[in-house]
Amino acid sequence: MRCLPPSCAPRAVLLALVGLLALPACSDDDDKDGAETPDAGQQPTDAGQQPTDAGTRNDAGTDAGTGTDAGTDGGSTVAWPQEFSCEGKTPRTLTFNPGQEQELQDAVNDLAECTTLQLGAGTFQFDSAITIRQNGITIVGAGKGAQGEATGASASTVLDFSGAVSNSNGIDVVGKLFTVKDLAIWNAKKDGLRIENSTNVFIQRIRTEWARENEESNGKYGIYPVKSSYVIVEDSEAYNAADAGIYVGQTRYAIVRRNVARKNVAGIEIENTKYAFVQGNTAIDNTTGLVVFDLPGNPIRGTDVLIVGNTITGNNRPNFASVEASSSTVSQVPAGTGTFILASRRVELTGNTWGDNNSVDIAVLSGLAIEKNIQLWQAGFFNFPSSDVFIHGNTFMGGSGDRVDNGQVDPRRRPLGALLAGVYGYGAATQGVTQVEHLLWDGIDPFMHDRAQLNPANICFTGNALPPTTQAAVVDLHLEEVSRKLLSPTPDPAGAWNATRRYPQGAKAFNCPGFSPALALP
Repeated sequence: MRCLPPSCAPRAVLLALVGLLALPACSDDDDKDGAETPDAGQQPTDAGQQPTDAGTRNDAGTDAGTGTDAGTDGGSTVAWPQEFSCEGKTPRTLTFNPGQEQELQDAVNDLAECTTLQLGAGTFQFDSAITIRQNGITIVGAGKGAQGEATGASASTVLDFSGAVSNSNGIDVVGKLFTVKDLAIWNAKKDGLRIENSTNVFIQRIRTEWARENEESNGKYGIYPVKSSYVIVEDSEAYNAADAGIYVGQTRYAIVRRNVARKNVAGIEIENTKYAFVQGNTAIDNTTGLVVFDLPGNPIRGTDVLIVGNTITGNNRPNFASVEASSSTVSQVPAGTGTFILASRRVELTGNTWGDNNSVDIAVLSGLAIEKNIQLWQAGFFNFPSSDVFIHGNTFMGGSGDRVDNGQVDPRRRPLGALLAGVYGYGAATQGVTQVEHLLWDGIDPFMHDRAQLNPANICFTGNALPPTTQAAVVDLHLEEVSRKLLSPTPDPAGAWNATRRYPQGAKAFNCPGFSPALALP
């Protein structure tokens, strides 16, 4: 498991850090609403400054399609390229109702291309995955039903995998021009909907869910397209995944819009993906709401991610990811993280809303925070830096950053949370700073510039609506120096605090106009 600096420290040093965490004046029992922030700070006079073609782009992505049915179901007008088409082929429709599970599985094993599987309303019970290995397949049910609905009704179709063999997915797909819509996947042993090495994938009105909350034995991923291209996930829901509810990974061209992710470790996850548009989603009551990151060892260098009009609030669920079974990155995230961006570039966030995330609203981190060996990043052309992150025109409601990791810090499992708690515990006790700022940058310079260059990663924070009491909006945590100060045999919390820098919105260092060329996404 890759570890952030504190989790790799000797046990004695970790014990010293735990002792340091007892320093804060604001204890675990503090009233969240009672903390006050300093007086309002300077607001930028040129808050609206940005490249003329950056804008909010609330209509971006509406003209992207997957092909045959994107124009009718997705509201799309222009199709993406297709590697496979059903044009000129004879389509087939096979209809199945609850009680015909074996007939359905038999048909799946002998599918012809361009077949629609029409599933009736009610509950289907499966003891193994529905495995699709054909092109031009559509699976459609009667409706996804409501959260918590384990039994299909007259207007919903539930595929129940509670009795399936261990380590099996729910629906498992490899194919071109695949569509699935209007059904729920319940209690999959592994991933709910797994789609791999596929193109022109259309996922609409799907619900993936596990019956029990906060169980590390739940499946890792709800909706999981990976190593694919031209993917749309829309109007879907994901609950109780032990890693990510909605995940798009190692993919080129993806649209994730109007979805709901709740009660997962990570709500929505965009990983090692090029050209992603994430619009109008709701990520509430997860450990972390929305994450964008690259991992080492993957040849796809993630870039060009546009995040527009999402609601990312109240993501304070305890981290229940299994350290052994989940990705090490997600298992280390402190509860209360709205969004983290790690080893990513050309990421724009506009028109979104953050608030009531106990640890921090947005964290921008270098990949070196989880893996210091630069050679391990070689597969992705040394993609460890985070750079060109443009955060503008968003709303920060407040109520965030005042109870890091819900006050339940664990230096071994969630080291960044322990560091933050140590630094801000000292800040609360001696400096009157009771909240982590809205944007946290780890201060790890991707290009090894002199520290006198204040923003070498080109992180721009401008024109955002902040609570009226906000003074500092951005913190340069200087993670490397903070780690040295707090993890030394004789911890130096004052030195760690002094290594950090805070900036109001509008401060020159982060008052920049984004990046060029601007994002050009479908």
